[in-house]
Amino acid sequence: MSSCAARYHRRSPLHTMRRLSITALIGALLLLTAGCGDQAELTERAFVMGMAFDRGEDGKLLLTLQIYKPSQSVAAKGKTGRPYINVRTSGSTVMEAIRDLTVHVGRKAQFSHLRSVLISEKLAREGMMSELLDIFYRDNEPRLTCSVIITRGKAGPYLDVAPLIENTVSQQYYLNERVAAKYSGKSVHASLLKLAIQLRSASATAMVPYLTQRSEGGATKPSMAGIAIIRDGRMTDKLTGTETEGLLMLDDVYHGGVVEIPCGSQGEGEPSKGTESIEILQFHTAKSIRIKGESLNVTYRMHADAAALGLACSHIITSMHEKDLSKKVADQIKAHATTALRHLQRSQSDTLGIGNAIYQRHPGLWRTWRKDWPERFAKINVAFEVDVLFASHGTSGGKPFLNHPDNEE
Repeated sequence: MSSCAARYHRRSPLHTMRRLSITALIGALLLLTAGCGDQAELTERAFVMGMAFDRGEDGKLLLTLQIYKPSQSVAAKGKTGRPYINVRTSGSTVMEAIRDLTVHVGRKAQFSHLRSVLISEKLAREGMMSELLDIFYRDNEPRLTCSVIITRGKAGPYLDVAPLIENTVSQQYYLNERVAAKYSGKSVHASLLKLAIQLRSASATAMVPYLTQRSEGGATKPSMAGIAIIRDGRMTDKLTGTETEGLLMLDDVYHGGVVEIPCGSQGEGEPSKGTESIEILQFHTAKSIRIKGESLNVTYRMHADAAALGLACSHIITSMHEKDLSKKVADQIKAHATTALRHLQRSQSDTLGIGNAIYQRHPGLWRTWRKDWPERFAKINVAFEVDVLFASHGTSGGKPFLNHPDNEE
């Protein structure tokens, strides 16, 4: 046995315990040295959950900040009140308006928990998007997952709306645009990161959720349906909720929703014969681009897996019945997509990534087409191929549930 091995075997248990104690002490000291670099106390920070940008009457930027108040959440002790406050400041620049928050609340704004940034339609149409959002890409505190939303009318009053479920309405808007895009297809998810990627692409066009509100029964109800089109940092157009469904289908980001099929033809003065609801479970779109000289042709191939959840006049007893209803659903999908496409062509807004695809595959051609691309986009020839597969007829079978058996076809 070597001398080194002999010394190892002669070590006592006390020596081993001493080494373990020293290792544990060093680990504890390392934990104590960790901490925030700026050593700021929580009571010195105002945690901003939401921001809203407007144009003030004096021409300056009017900024509304929604600040979280954790102390108001202890309802068990009998305390009531909103767990947030809204503070309004103004300034010639975004940074000046933010720094003025200290004048009102005696705390420095902290943006690590920012959820929603609301911009009024007026400012967006003025081309202020880049100036308003530039600070969020340079500062280290805001997260690039924060939602960017355009509002109809002034943006500040949208933060005054009482939240329905969440603690703050900023968090509600943050979830609204994500969930509405996923389950209804009537909005789009747009974060700071996605907005930057779209606006810095070859087509320089982006989609942002469009927020509206209406009064009903004395209460104000916000609605996240529709999108705003941003081109070169300026809002140029907007689409309704139904048009948004067609746009998401074209862009292959339609996750699911409901397609409504009217029952038969309805003449003037005739009572409604009902409407059938078909849920889209999965949806996929593939597009092919063909260039021949100065001509550009695009073909969209769409496939949908559907479920018949609300039958009013159709039967799906035989394969022919299913084929007939599938065609009706396919025609409705094609109608949604066509409506959205025609709207985009009228406004010359390529949010479909066609220009990006040409730039990637034919960079030399794109250098020639880039200058007049909006006009070329408005003239492209588009064809649709849509097929629908029914994955489910519902638990009650393939016919209206309350129909009498004698009326079955």
